[in-house]
Amino acid sequence: CSLHKTNQVIGSKSKLKMTAPFSSNQTSRSTRWRSNAAFASAIMFSLTRAAFASTAVHAVAGKSSMTPRRKRLTIDTISDNLKTMEYAVRGKIAIEADRITQELSKQEKGAFPFDHIVFTNIGNPHAVAQKAITWPRQVMALLQLPNAIGIDHPNASQMFPADALERAREMKASLGGSGVGAYTHSKGVRQFRNDVARFIEQRDGAEPGSVDIEKIFLTSGASEAIGMLMTALIKDSSCGIMIPIPQYPLYSATLDLLGGHKVGYYMDEESGWGLNMEELERSLADAKAKGINVAGLVLINPGNPTGQVSSPDEVKEVVKFCARHNLVLLSDEVYQENIYREGDEFFSARRAADELGMIKDDAIQLCSFHSVSKGVTGECGQRGGYVEMVGIDDDVNDILYKLAASKLCSNASGQAMVSLMCRGPNPGDVSYESHEQEKKALFEGLRDRALLVSKGLDSIPGFSCQPATGAMYCFPSVDLPPGVIKASQELGFSPDTLYSLDLLQSTGICVVPASGFGQKEGRFGFRTTFLSLESKSVVERIRDHYETFCAKYSD
Repeated sequence: CSLHKTNQVIGSKSKLKMTAPFSSNQTSRSTRWRSNAAFASAIMFSLTRAAFASTAVHAVAGKSSMTPRRKRLTIDTISDNLKTMEYAVRGKIAIEADRITQELSKQEKGAFPFDHIVFTNIGNPHAVAQKAITWPRQVMALLQLPNAIGIDHPNASQMFPADALERAREMKASLGGSGVGAYTHSKGVRQFRNDVARFIEQRDGAEPGSVDIEKIFLTSGASEAIGMLMTALIKDSSCGIMIPIPQYPLYSATLDLLGGHKVGYYMDEESGWGLNMEELERSLADAKAKGINVAGLVLINPGNPTGQVSSPDEVKEVVKFCARHNLVLLSDEVYQENIYREGDEFFSARRAADELGMIKDDAIQLCSFHSVSKGVTGECGQRGGYVEMVGIDDDVNDILYKLAASKLCSNASGQAMVSLMCRGPNPGDVSYESHEQEKKALFEGLRDRALLVSKGLDSIPGFSCQPATGAMYCFPSVDLPPGVIKASQELGFSPDTLYSLDLLQSTGICVVPASGFGQKEGRFGFRTTFLSLESKSVVERIRDHYETFCAKYSD
């Protein structure tokens, strides 16, 4: 209405102002017409602005009487599954460690009884001073650099070894000449997948050409691949997946997010976290009795958080169990290089299935995962991993490809690092000897600290720690005094969370409460890595703190 009235007023005023001059002086008609037109335009602008201002005032005045707008995304409207999901590795203790780290950067010395946090909560090797292996980083640098200042630079051979330059040229060609800055095929670069396939065949002694690269997906770490397969397996809320207890929290968190059931089977702590087939049968039968449609089983070998290495016989029994009960086997093998005890070996689920004749007979569905984040590579931030699938039909593979394509592709740098992990410099190449020596030194450091930390923790009165024969972790059980149980109930979290929080605030050591991984009723403890070069002093500080902690909560 305001705009309509404004136009009426403008129309009448412009008519009045423009008629008189035309009738009084015909000789200056065009000049006066332009002047009056400008005047009319000025009036129109002025009145229109006033009308808008008036409308805005009324709108603001009326707003105070309106009910405040309710936000769409709130803690009440957010996904219930997302709220339920927990990921203990980056949970309460890690958040508090980050807060203390910020305080340490601001405070003067002496504000805490320590000057830095020792992050033993997560398997993140480079964050605790593990050195990157030289040759893969040289190739990665060349992949990142434009050709003119990289592989084609006149002095490139003075800065990089010949085998790094040759591999970088080969990889750039595989990337279509565009380097790592462009999208790749959604399954990953074909040549890189071929490197994975040949790596698997050589590792397992499989027939050359038997690994199908179309059943390999390169992903942003093994975690993304695991999420893909679990998404495919959880068709509806009746579905569940068998997971070891203790387990890596990725599995429980993903199942919570997908609305699936966690079907736990207990590892046997007394036998060094061994597998018990009777326990697998019990777990599956109990789940079926509850109406759960069990779709798959997770095997973590070597174990996280338990640090055990499964024997060939154990792996074969799991493969046969999955085939017998028509379960998809999800084999988490990211720690396959981390085998420390003499006489132990990594025996893959794929090798077990092959030796049992199940691959040839199409009698098993198996998805195996690996990553550049662990082993001796330790390149967590590169986010490179893969899944290799056996017994998965082509139409299912197409659906998984569609899922991968919805994210376009995993990051190209991570894909490149997977290729470099699976195929390093060749024997006789200029970098071969130094590359192998660097890997050997890193492995021996991990092996020595695995023994130091597991033995050291086991020697603390009130602690019990199984040997860490693989992976990157120790998972001790800890006797806690009655006062801790009572105090934790009042605070609303688990007793080992209270212990871990006190350990952090007293010593600066950040661990993960065992409750975040699952454990038997009445057991308490934590997971710690042995990656840190400070591992020896970490064990001593844990020893001293435990004595003080028990005295504090002795009532």
